[in-house]
Amino acid sequence: MTREIEDLLRAEAPQVLGALVRRFGRFDTAEDAVQEALLAAAGTWTAEGLPDNPRSWLIRVAYRRMVDLLRSDQARRRRELETGTAELAMSEPARAAQPGRTDDSLTLLLLCCHPALGHTSQVALTLRAVGGLTTAEIAHAYGTGEATMGTRISRAKQRLAAAGARFALPTATAG
Repeated sequence: MTREIEDLLRAEAPQVLGALVRRFGRFDTAEDAVQEALLAAAGTWTAEGLPDNPRSWLIRVAYRRMVDLLRSDQARRRRELETGTAELAMSEPARAAQPGRTDDSLTLLLLCCHPALGHTSQVALTLRAVGGLTTAEIAHAYGTGEATMGTRISRAKQRLAAAGARFALPTATAG
């Protein structure tokens, strides 16, 4: 690789990375895609010469690689979910999910533990919704009256609604 190509790649890499992160919002995956585009450029440009617009060439190659990486990750997650569902069906046939349905327990648990709720409300709501305990059983565990616990659970549900909490798994965030 010539010094000219090396300097050009070094200068264009941040611009290409910025374009991918702006488009996809996945810094770590974008970095991998840009590195692979730089490697491809080093080999191709040394053999065939520089393209008319090197930055566009790099962005196009990195973009395609990024899409490949994201599709691969999505397919891996789908396979893991299918494998987990199949293993559950084999180990616990009574709990086997119906085709096309998923187990919503985790989503429900995360909703019950929403940060808008206090610790006591989180536990009480989780015991009621996920654990299947009655209001009387939860009240007995807390040493309070059933009416008091019923009010606490009811208020927790109202807080969730006021906070705009949704019944959905949280998405991965860049951080």
